Amino acid sequence: MSDYSKWKILKTELDEKQEEYSKVADWCNESGEYHIEDDKTYYKVVKNDEPLPPTYEDIDRMRVQYRHEHIDDKTISRIRKTANGTWTDEDEQTYLALDAEVTAYIEEHYPYNIES
Repeated sequence: MSDYSKWKILKTELDEKQEEYSKVADWCNESGEYHIEDDKTYYKVVKNDEPLPPTYEDIDRMRVQYRHEHIDDKTISRIRKTANGTWTDEDEQTYLALDAEVTAYIEEHYPYNIES
């Protein structure tokens, strides 16, 4: 596959170079590192900015979302069963194992940035 990282055409040439433009657009989409930008005179390939690291708030949201998706329904069940006296020791052991698993996953995959 060609390297289009330095590609550009005059905007006035777009109609005659539509097929080339499409190839370059596909290349940009496949690479994920570049995009086509309109600078008023040219259509040109530009390298994407490096993504900013997630903020403390972003990480916190991801951690809460993961916990919500993987244990909240069990927590609600725990509260209900405890309230009506049907929560067993086996239920507690299963719940604690799941909680430990979810917590370990969160700590590994969504660590707080020390620099935050």
